[in-house]
Amino acid sequence: MFRILIILSGLIIIFSSVLASTIDDMIKKGRIDEARREIAELSSASLRDGNLLHFQALIEEDGELSFKFLEAAAGAGLSPEFLEENTFLMALYYLAEEDYRKLETTASAYLQWWENGRYRPDMLRLKAFANLRKDNREQANRLLGNLINENEGTATGARGLLDRATTLYDKKAYIQAQNICRRLANSHFDDVIAPALYMLSYYAIEQNRIDDAILYYNLLKEGYPNAVGLVDLVDKFTGIERKNKSQTAETITGTFYSVQVGVFSVRDNARALSKSMKKYGKKVEVREKRISDKDYFVVYVGRFRSTDEAIAFKTILEKSENEAFQVVAR
Repeated sequence: MFRILIILSGLIIIFSSVLASTIDDMIKKGRIDEARREIAELSSASLRDGNLLHFQALIEEDGELSFKFLEAAAGAGLSPEFLEENTFLMALYYLAEEDYRKLETTASAYLQWWENGRYRPDMLRLKAFANLRKDNREQANRLLGNLINENEGTATGARGLLDRATTLYDKKAYIQAQNICRRLANSHFDDVIAPALYMLSYYAIEQNRIDDAILYYNLLKEGYPNAVGLVDLVDKFTGIERKNKSQTAETITGTFYSVQVGVFSVRDNARALSKSMKKYGKKVEVREKRISDKDYFVVYVGRFRSTDEAIAFKTILEKSENEAFQVVAR
C-alpha cells in the first residue's frame, strides 16, 4: 500500500507540473481566456496551490489584487521555476508603490537565493534605486558598478550607465554625467539613446546652455519623434526668461539673426524640414555644422536685422508648429 501511495504521489506531482507548464505557456502566448478557464477548473480546495495563485496574479488586471495573489502564492509554495518570477514581480509592485524598504529587502533576498538568476541585472538596478531613494549613494554606486561590469557592451550595461548618469546629475557632477550621456547617445541601444538625449537637453537648460539644449532637443525630436520627454522639454524652454533682449547685431558676432528650427544628423531630414518651412515666406537655409567631431545639418529660417524682429517671428513659428525654437546670431 505504501508503495502504491508513493507512485500515486509521484504521478500527481508530474501531472501538476505538466498542467502548470501548460497554463504558463497559454499566458505567455496571450491565450488569457483559455488560461483563466483552466485555472478556474483546477482551483478546487485540493488543487489551489501556489502555482495556480501565481498564474491568477499574472492574468489579474487589478494591480493591488494581483499583488495579493503573488503574496498568497509565495505563502502557499511555488515550483522553483515560478518562485523566481513571483519574487521579481513582487519587487516591481514595491517599486510602483514606492515602498523602497520592501523593494530593497526583496531584491536582496532574490540576489541571495538566485545569485546568477535570470532577473539578476534587473534586481541589481532595483536594489540600487531603492538605496538611492534611501540616500545610501555609496551602496547604490557599488551595485551599479557590479551591473555595468557584469554587462559591459550590452543593452543591460548601457542601462546601468544611464542610471549612473542620473545619480551624477543629481549630485550636480555635470561633466561626468554629460560624458556618459554623450557616449550613450552614440550607442546602438534605442532604449538608452532617447533618455540620454533628453537628459543632455534638460540639464543644459538647467545650466543655461541654451545652444546645447536646443541641439540635443532637435536630435531627440529627429530620432524619436514620439518620445514623451519632448513635451516636457518644450515646456521647460517656454519657461526660460530671455536674457539680454536688447542685444543687437553690433554687440554679437555676426551681422544678422535667424530662427534655428532644426538640427539633424541626416541631410534628407533637414531638407524635408526646410521645404516645410518655406510656407512662411522667409529665406530658409540648410548649413552643415561640425559638433563634437560629427557632422550635423542645421535649418535656419529668416534673416533679421535685430533680435526683436527675430523673436517676433520665432513666436509666430512656435505657436504654429507647437515647438520650441531658438534665435541665433549668424
